[in-house]
Parts: sequence; C-alpha cells; structure tokens
Amino acid sequence: MISPHTITKDPTDLVTLVNERDEVIGTMDKIEAHRGEAKLHRCVSVYLFQKNKTGVELLIQQRAAVKIVGANQWANTICGNVRPTEDYEQCAYRRLREELGITKVEIKPIYKFVYNLPCNEQFSEWEMDQVFFGWYDGEVIPNPNEAQDFSWVKWQELLEASEKTNADEQNFKTKKVELKNQIKTKHFTLTPWFVWMLGDKKLINLLNKDIY
Repeated sequence: MISPHTITKDPTDLVTLVNERDEVIGTMDKIEAHRGEAKLHRCVSVYLFQKNKTGVELLIQQRAAVKIVGANQWANTICGNVRPTEDYEQCAYRRLREELGITKVEIKPIYKFVYNLPCNEQFSEWEMDQVFFGWYDGEVIPNPNEAQDFSWVKWQELLEASEKTNADEQNFKTKKVELKNQIKTKHFTLTPWFVWMLGDKKLINLLNKDIY
C-alpha cells in the first residue's frame, strides 16, 4: 500500500490515489503519479454531444503542446485528475470551465472503469475513470494552456473510423483518423486513452443509450 502523503503543498498539484475498489489511499504530485507505469488515481472523462441536421456530434479537443501525456493529440471533450479537495462531479465541472470555458451545462455520471496504458517514453495513465455524459450547444472558448483547438465531429463517423483504423504500435497505440468536422475533412491523431475508450463496448453502448 502507498502511504498517504501529507498535503503540504498546493492541492492543485496533487491527485487522489485509490485502490481498485476506489478507496482513497493517499495523494501524490500529479506529474509523479503519471511517471513510468503511473500510480492508480481518480480522474474524469466528459463526453458532450449536440444534435443538428446531420445527426449527433461529439465535442473533441486537441490537447496543448505542454501536456505531459497526449500533447498535440485529440481526445474526448475533457479529461481531468480529481484533486483531494473535490469529488468526481466537482472535478468534471471544473475541468469543463478551465479547459473549454464551458459553465452552463448539465452532465451525469454513466460509467466508471480502470485503465492503465503508456502514453510516451516517460509517462503513463493509470486511472480510476468516472465518465460523464451531457448535451451542449453553447460557446466553446478553449484555454490555450489546456486545449489548442476543438472540433465537433460526427459520432458514428468517429466510431467507424476508429474501428477500421489500426493502432500505431510505434506511437503508443494512437490512431490517426480522417473525419469531417463542420468546416472540412481533416486528420485527427487520437490519444491512447481515447482509442481505448472508443473500443470499450460497454462505454459505447451506454453513450448510445443516452444519445438514441
């Protein structure tokens, strides 16, 4: 068992360490918690959708170049590490605000699972991940320190493109997919964890249940 750390520094730099039963066992600096194979800690993933004439679209973001994992790659709407001072829901709303300037939205928890995978030569993700679902059709204002770009992409097209695209084994199982956003067709390199989630049938079924 990892001994709990005494919180002597800014809690914004700490993550919440847990065991496989999601019981809190301590805290750790967020960079150290991702180093090597990583330490299991709480996080959130949010999926925001909208409906229009062409169907259902998912809001995705391109992560900032300064990120220690997934830099310059595309992921679901937002992800975030849960601080020791907050719960999953508080973290989700905070990260929506901090990453994309989204403040007026309602989300609900739909699924919690654990995944562990390397993201680059130095850092990995090992997450107790609470997934949230919501609808949104408002303004998106990305914080350049968090997200350098965003796009609404067709949900079914994303699922089909990911399914038929082989993972890049030389680049930590990322996938480069071609999708049509609201402006033009472009390539998106998906983060390892986004690829993982798009291949999780239980998660996709739960998302589709809320969408359709």
